[in-house]
Amino acid sequence: MDFSELEERIDAQINAAGIGMIYEELEPYDPDIVFIREGKQPLIVINELSDTEIPVVARKAHELSHVLDGDGTARIYTFSIGFKNNAERIANRGMVWRLAKIIYEDIPLENRNYYDFMEWFHLPSSFESIVEEAVRHT
Repeated sequence: MDFSELEERIDAQINAAGIGMIYEELEPYDPDIVFIREGKQPLIVINELSDTEIPVVARKAHELSHVLDGDGTARIYTFSIGFKNNAERIANRGMVWRLAKIIYEDIPLENRNYYDFMEWFHLPSSFESIVEEAVRHT
């Protein structure tokens, strides 16, 4: 799947929300980060050298979801595809719904396949119920 248009749409959402974004060459194991800064715009830092299989567009959607859907208690979020805590569950769900809404906006329900979605974004099986719900209801 070509993610260029999808990434443009997610970038537009990030810009529309007044969130800054920069790209840094960090260590491959360093996660992407969101800084929630008092009196300043939130800032997403994307690690250009990340060794994760998750495409950058999904990582951006995940970090965007921390800012827009989070409860505001944390000041720093680091990218994690797991469901370790409530903040990550919220960001993962937001990521899936944001991506599915764009991808499937003009595709009839009978032509949607959530297994494809999971494969495109290299999502683990723990995402299956969230992805199935999002693909069917966006």
